[in-house]
Amino acid sequence: MIRRVSFLLSAFVGTMLMAAVPAVYAQAPGDLAGEPDKSMANAHESFVKGDMNKAAEHIQTAAAYVNKEANKVASGAKQGVTKAGDQLTKLGAEVKKGTVKSGDELKKTFAQVDHALAKAWHTTADQAQKSGKDSTEALKKAGAGLSGAAKWSGTQLKEGTQASVDGLQKAGQGVKLGAEDVGKFFKSIGDGIADLGKKLSG
Repeated sequence: MIRRVSFLLSAFVGTMLMAAVPAVYAQAPGDLAGEPDKSMANAHESFVKGDMNKAAEHIQTAAAYVNKEANKVASGAKQGVTKAGDQLTKLGAEVKKGTVKSGDELKKTFAQVDHALAKAWHTTADQAQKSGKDSTEALKKAGAGLSGAAKWSGTQLKEGTQASVDGLQKAGQGVKLGAEDVGKFFKSIGDGIADLGKKLSG
């Protein structure tokens, strides 16, 4: 009898958990594995559950990551990343105070932060190319930022831009890119950043 009750209980808990999973994913974009998206997704999840302190903590983790990135990008792009880090710090403080009422406010800021990172890494890739260095890593980070910004803002990237983001991810898995590929990806990611920038500021 006890065994049967515990079986039914675990089946019930399992069902409840399965039901809860899609609800969370409906709120925040899935497959955000890298930072700062991972911390931002955790923040959004905590916010939706009503745990403001935890949400604020995750936002501050994301802010710390973004501030570190500011020291890695090209000097001309640093200001935009520092501003994005400040935006997150401010958002975290507001979430903790309870002045942020909607998860959409979080998504909007997260999209802007990812967009700022994409822009900065694209500039960094440009400088690397001009000085004859390998720009693949910087381009890959620009693609990841663009992809995150698109997901947070609920925007579908154009087919060519998405193909470039996917191609750059493969480059990170040991696929060697030719100069022609790099040039094509660079232009496509740049166009995607410009397009999304218009939507985010509109």
